[in-house]
Amino acid sequence: MFESLWGSSVLGGLPASLLALAALIYLFAGVVKGTLGIGFPTTAVSLLAQFTDARTAISVVIIPMIMTNAWQVWRSRQIQRVVSSYWRLLISSVIFIALFAQLSSVIPVEYVTLFLGSVISFYSITTLYKPVLTIRPEKDKQAQVVAGVASGIMGGIAGVWAPPVIMYLTARGVSKEQFVATAGVFLFSGSVVLFIAYWNTGLVGSSVALASCFLLIPSMLGMVLGERVRHQLSAKRFEKLLLIVFLIMGLNLIRRAIW
Repeated sequence: MFESLWGSSVLGGLPASLLALAALIYLFAGVVKGTLGIGFPTTAVSLLAQFTDARTAISVVIIPMIMTNAWQVWRSRQIQRVVSSYWRLLISSVIFIALFAQLSSVIPVEYVTLFLGSVISFYSITTLYKPVLTIRPEKDKQAQVVAGVASGIMGGIAGVWAPPVIMYLTARGVSKEQFVATAGVFLFSGSVVLFIAYWNTGLVGSSVALASCFLLIPSMLGMVLGERVRHQLSAKRFEKLLLIVFLIMGLNLIRRAIW
C-alpha cells in the first residue's frame, strides 16, 4: 500500500517519499522538544499520522523518543531527585504502559487512530484552556498514581502519554526547571518500556527499528536548534500556536477513524 502511494521502499521497508517527509517532521518535532522541553512524540506522531496509519506513526517514534529524552535527562542532571519525589508516578506509568502495549498489536488500526486523535485533542484543549487545578500535599501520593495509570493507558495504546503528567505537574505548581527534569525522566523511562513491549509484540521489528534510527538524526538536530530558539522566541506564544495545530490534527484523526 505504501509503495503505491509514496514510491519504492528505501530504508526499513518505508517508501522513500514517506521517509523524506518523516525526516522533516522529526526535525520539527526536535525543535519543539528543544524549545519547550516536551512535545516530541505528540508532534511526530500526530503529524506523521496525517500521512500514514497511526500504528506506523507510533512505531517509528520509539528510538528517537528514547534518545531525545535521554539527552534531556543528561542535561538536567536531576535523576535522583526526580525518582525520589515521583517514584509512584514513574512505577505506575511504566507498569500500565507495559500492560496496554500488549494490546496495541491486536486493536484495529481505526480504533488506534480514534484513540490517538482523542488523546491529542484532549491534551490540546486542556492545555489551551487550563483549568485552575491544585493538588494538596496530602493528596500527592494518590494523584501520582492516578496520573501514572492514566498516562500508562494512553502511552501503551497511542504512544503518547505526557498529557496526564503535564496536568499533574502543573497542578503541583513545580518550577520550570523541575518540570523539564521530571518530564525528561518520566518520558525516557516510559519510552524504554514501550520499546521493549513493541519489540515483543512485533510492532517494532528490525526494519522499523532501522527507519527509527535514521529518524534519530533529524530529531537530535532539531532538538539542538530548538534549544537555541528557546532563548530567542517567546515559548508561550510558540506553545499556544502549536497547541492549536495539535487540536486541528487531533480532530482530523478522529474524523479519519469515524468516516
